[in-house]
Amino acid sequence: MRKSVFILIITFLIQSCGEKLDMSQFPVNDPPTVIGDTVYIPIQPVLTGFNEPSDIYIGHEPVIYIADKGNNRIVQMDMAGAVISYSNFILRPKKIAQDRNYDLLVIASVIDTIPPNILDTVDAVFRYKLFQNGGILAGVNPAITFKSNQPTPIPGDHGNFTGIATFRNNYYLVCRSGRNNQSLIDPDNAIFKINRFDNTQPVPERLSGFEVTGQGLMSLQEISGIVTFPYSDNDIIYIQKSPNAAFKVQWCIYDEIDGIYLPKFQPGGVDLLRNGLLVEPSDICLDRFNNIYITDSYKDSLYRFNSQGKLIPGSFGGRGTSLTQFLSPGGVAHFYKTLYICDTGNNRILRFRLSTDIN
Repeated sequence: MRKSVFILIITFLIQSCGEKLDMSQFPVNDPPTVIGDTVYIPIQPVLTGFNEPSDIYIGHEPVIYIADKGNNRIVQMDMAGAVISYSNFILRPKKIAQDRNYDLLVIASVIDTIPPNILDTVDAVFRYKLFQNGGILAGVNPAITFKSNQPTPIPGDHGNFTGIATFRNNYYLVCRSGRNNQSLIDPDNAIFKINRFDNTQPVPERLSGFEVTGQGLMSLQEISGIVTFPYSDNDIIYIQKSPNAAFKVQWCIYDEIDGIYLPKFQPGGVDLLRNGLLVEPSDICLDRFNNIYITDSYKDSLYRFNSQGKLIPGSFGGRGTSLTQFLSPGGVAHFYKTLYICDTGNNRILRFRLSTDIN
């Protein structure tokens, strides 16, 4: 009942802040871009007014959230692209997720003390409780749930948080990447699972079955994004951009008997694992058929794979400023036949209406 009221409030606010439009009604001033059997129709107008937008997330309301990194804020928009509100100041936000309670989880920076008593910036996970504020982001003071310098179990600065995703049971994952991976009990490279109560004491749970170095199928080297599935409380896909990582993408399934993660795919005939196809993947998302969309900031491109790991029509890009080109693209999101891409280097959000949405 509470969630139903919340959705009604959000709907009212969206309609108040900007007329809710059918995406198909947007003016299209450019001819469709045909790529294989998929037609991408750029949606006008391009969303601008950002400074280094690093991530985009479609909430469960649905509402669009953008990590406007260079402007130190989160932008909340309706599905037509009209601004609903802005967050209070938050230092360099870079990744966004949302749980089923409509709480927004954001990775950003905070000034804190690291050994030996030095003030520095560390990464932190912020939780915004939107329900209590009627779904509006503006004015919400977030709580810090997890910082990169807290004991896990060894205290100290352990690197950067580089990805966040939620499960349907409101547990969430935080990816960490760092240089110190010699410790057998607390290497920097890790994926942590945190319960819905933000309990990280005495230490958050570390997912098992992964290699913190090397070129194996389950290596964790410079993880740059992670995604979960709406039907599972365990399975994940993560991406890594380290030049030392042989496999840039890995779909992992949970082995409940041994309590560890295992790779879904093995090399050979799986494009998702093809060496050299991706160089520096920056973000990942899924559509309702589990087609996989990955942005590559080095290649300035978007890649599309099916649920079997095969590269399928729908990859495009190249460096530039046209409506189908990018400059160091970051976040990517998909919602009802529409693809959203943070064109980070060009300080804009590009949207594409997909003419096909089949597996």
